[in-house]
Amino acid sequence: MPLTGLIGSDRRTRLRWIRTVAVLCFVLVFVGLPAYLAALPGFFGRYPALAEQHSEWRTSSHMAVSCDRCHVEPSPVPRAAYRARIVGEFYVSLVARDRIPGLFPRPKNAACLDCHSELRTSSPKGDLQIPHRAHITILEMECVQCHDYLVHELSPEGGHTPPMTGCLKCHDGYTAKDACTACHTEKAAPPDHATEDWLIVHAAHSQDPECATCHKWKRDWCADCHRDRPRSHGPDWRKVHGDRVAQHRSCEACHAGTFCVRCHGEIPALNRDPALELVE
Repeated sequence: MPLTGLIGSDRRTRLRWIRTVAVLCFVLVFVGLPAYLAALPGFFGRYPALAEQHSEWRTSSHMAVSCDRCHVEPSPVPRAAYRARIVGEFYVSLVARDRIPGLFPRPKNAACLDCHSELRTSSPKGDLQIPHRAHITILEMECVQCHDYLVHELSPEGGHTPPMTGCLKCHDGYTAKDACTACHTEKAAPPDHATEDWLIVHAAHSQDPECATCHKWKRDWCADCHRDRPRSHGPDWRKVHGDRVAQHRSCEACHAGTFCVRCHGEIPALNRDPALELVE
């Protein structure tokens, strides 16, 4: 081959290498680096709309877990799609930080089980029985139905531990059992709670420090119960309440005498204990 041909071939080879290196550098700087930076959990701290959620995440048990580990299905295609979208999110964030990135659907069980493969049957302190496997495989519940304060917000009690109010959404005595011993191994309702007059006399015990042993998980357990209509007050209560009062009068546990007067014209005398202080 003539010398000029060899020189021309070497020049083309160098140009190809230069172009290849330039493309790789471009991809690394404008795609790889943004993808890496945007994949870091701290990246989303730049959005004012996510400031509170990001701040709570930093104090939660998941502070070392990246966003995609929970919010993206743990399989190649969803993860690749997330990585592609996150590059665009990096550049959009340079000019529009007031928006909320649409990248975070509620975590699915597959993402939770990717790390939490060992399902607990009891709480760390041992008092709670937690049949996670039954809830997930048999009842087909989502983990986040119970663990709703785990990472990005504080529970009403001020922590990241799931509050008991979440359990009672199902454990209401109808959908699921509501007995203390159904979930707790070391707690049961005291014997006096089963007496016939407990609904009437319980207010006199409201300052007993022992009450907090079971009820402290609520900020105001009295109000939480008194807001609810008693189970006995079903659709036919107006028809049957006279017979119920004849068996056991407990109206004054919740109602002042003026409540009865609205219909009866006077305070019904049936089974009434004049010494009983009416609840105002």
